[in-house]
Amino acid sequence: MLRDRFGRAATHVRLSVTNRCNYSCIYCHREGLDSSDEELSPEDWDFLVSAVVKLGFKFYKITGGEPLLYRGVVEVVESIRKYGGIPSITTNGYLLKEFAKPLSRAGVDHVNVSLHSLRRDVYTALTGSDALDRVLAGVREALECGIKLKINYLVLKPNLGEVADLLDFASSSGLDVNLIELIPLGVSREVYEKLHVNLDSVIEYLENVSIGKSVEPFQNRTVYTLPSGSRIYVIKGYGNPLMCAGCSRIRIGPDGRIKLCLYGDPYIDLKPLIKARNEVELVKAIARAVEVREPYFR
Repeated sequence: MLRDRFGRAATHVRLSVTNRCNYSCIYCHREGLDSSDEELSPEDWDFLVSAVVKLGFKFYKITGGEPLLYRGVVEVVESIRKYGGIPSITTNGYLLKEFAKPLSRAGVDHVNVSLHSLRRDVYTALTGSDALDRVLAGVREALECGIKLKINYLVLKPNLGEVADLLDFASSSGLDVNLIELIPLGVSREVYEKLHVNLDSVIEYLENVSIGKSVEPFQNRTVYTLPSGSRIYVIKGYGNPLMCAGCSRIRIGPDGRIKLCLYGDPYIDLKPLIKARNEVELVKAIARAVEVREPYFR
């Protein structure tokens, strides 16, 4: 297992397989990645994963853009499983009904579904897509396929009043939830100030309704357990040194570049080594990326 000079282990990889998306969410930070039309092939991802697992990375989150738009997304899940990693996916859910069975067969560990409102008008305003019913149908299909689901809920001024309803929905469906605070990345200052909500009031609510509280080592996330058993993860991602202290993630974009942190611009380009199938130098480059990464807030 690799560690950076701050003692943080590197165990998680976020694989952004495409920049393409079928939504136009007003809050999107695009994973902190530059826009690019270049995409690695499924064979490229297979080679990359085969090298990355040798460095002790265990958990692989497949994202986009919208990853279910990537033609080889099921193959990427299969590659991660083949080499002993644990694959998961974050999706807007638009295509989840069609992909639930293939993803289940491929061995996906769990799926995070971005569901920022249960009201059709609010959902459409936030995402630019009138697709709430379609997403909920995908959630039901995934549950029927035995896939473990977690809801990503970005707490914003338009949906703050729905938090209790969202937790009731999660409890009744056996889902866990990430309650996420908006970060000032990829959105204008005007949009940020219009939408941003401090999570303190939500945390106070969780303190009152939960039956348990713990801290997850990954990014030091506070986790509340509801009477139903659903687990609610609070993600305060900006200005939070505790999150940085517990960060064990690197990010690899669709064009094969490692982004050392969600914030800031440092990249290490792996694509030439991937295309050349140069495993020795690829492993060295990834190890070097871990060595030079540092907390954004400290």
